[in-house]
Amino acid sequence: GSARMEKRQGWKPRAFFDWRYVRSELRRSYRLAFILFWSILMYFLVQRYVVSAGVITETSMLPTLPEGDYYLVNKYIYLFAPPERGAIVVLRRDRFASEQYVKRVIGLPGESLQIRSGAVYINGRRLEEPYADDPTSPDLGPLTLEEETYFVMGDNRPVSEDSRHYGPVPFSHIQGKI
Repeated sequence: GSARMEKRQGWKPRAFFDWRYVRSELRRSYRLAFILFWSILMYFLVQRYVVSAGVITETSMLPTLPEGDYYLVNKYIYLFAPPERGAIVVLRRDRFASEQYVKRVIGLPGESLQIRSGAVYINGRRLEEPYADDPTSPDLGPLTLEEETYFVMGDNRPVSEDSRHYGPVPFSHIQGKI
């Protein structure tokens, strides 16, 4: 090792502390702080406005989405197109609530919805629901959905707490599509 050091001309081992290196060391820490700041900012922006992840914590979407499954929420899709019937969405009951719910869109704005004899009727026509195993109860309606409101229900109808209990959901409460 020392023979190699002798070949280099003008090379001296670095002292424990030398003022000549302070400026370059500070520049390196500023670069790291800059990268760290922008990385954290981008993470929060992407999570808030583009895509986020979650875990199913309820059994209301069985058998489609079992409890404990992971999901990704597409948060920007509803900037370009409204939710469609059959879409699985993530929503909050109240605009400022922290708890999120996963439900399926059943009724769209302006439609008349009725539940009778275990079946859902949209504008007087029976809705085919291959994803729901159990009949839908209790009887409800007829109910006409207002502008910008959606009727949502879970696939596991006997245990799902959904629009049958708390009413149609405003579009502003829908966080995104799974």
